[in-house]
Amino acid sequence: MTSTAGDGSGADGGEDRDTGDGLRRRAARFPVRAGPGRAIKPGRHGLSPETVAGIQRERLIDAFVHVVSERGFAHTTISAVTEGAGVTKKTFYAHFPDLDECFLAAYQRGMAILLRRMTEAYEAAPSWPDGIHAGLRTLLAALAREPRFARASLVEVNAAGPQVRQARIDDLTRFRSFFTDPSLASVPIPVVDAIVGGIHSAIHVQMETGEAEELPSLLPSLTYFALLPLVGREAASPYLTGDPG
Repeated sequence: MTSTAGDGSGADGGEDRDTGDGLRRRAARFPVRAGPGRAIKPGRHGLSPETVAGIQRERLIDAFVHVVSERGFAHTTISAVTEGAGVTKKTFYAHFPDLDECFLAAYQRGMAILLRRMTEAYEAAPSWPDGIHAGLRTLLAALAREPRFARASLVEVNAAGPQVRQARIDDLTRFRSFFTDPSLASVPIPVVDAIVGGIHSAIHVQMETGEAEELPSLLPSLTYFALLPLVGREAASPYLTGDPG
């Protein structure tokens, strides 16, 4: 990563960085992933203040995820985030009071997208076991495609403040909804939480010891782990061998 922490100003920056020209110029110095529709075009862009503010907020979130995944949350600074987003510290504080709030916004945005995609895959499956398999496949593939978000949300979240850690707990409880299918007997919540916690732990270990791109290789084992206590070995084993039928 070429970005370095600064004071949020400089000969090429100042308040000009929050204009269309400034955002484009500063963004080129930091490899934040953003599609062509995300950048404010130079010149008289004709965008409303609300639209500009929305784009700046998204760029701050993207830059935060990039910086925290590279440096770790303990070494992430507002200067580094604003440098990456191509905006000033003043703009950062217009959106977030501190880094924890920025982390919370990044975490909640990413998890909302992830849970929505998992739910869509789960609900489209023909049976509950197939739904669990499809949801986990979607989860692992999404994290593998977005390794920076994976590291931020699975590893660096442990260093965040209480609001972010509580958001993680809240999201883990939302996974209970995947275990309420009518085909299942009533499953005690502690059992569901243990299954969800085990899956979360396995993914966390992979992120700490391996590469995010290898996460999809966990699919057979995690599907088997989730199904075994609820449908038994005979029904769960095909997902472990890769032949669910």
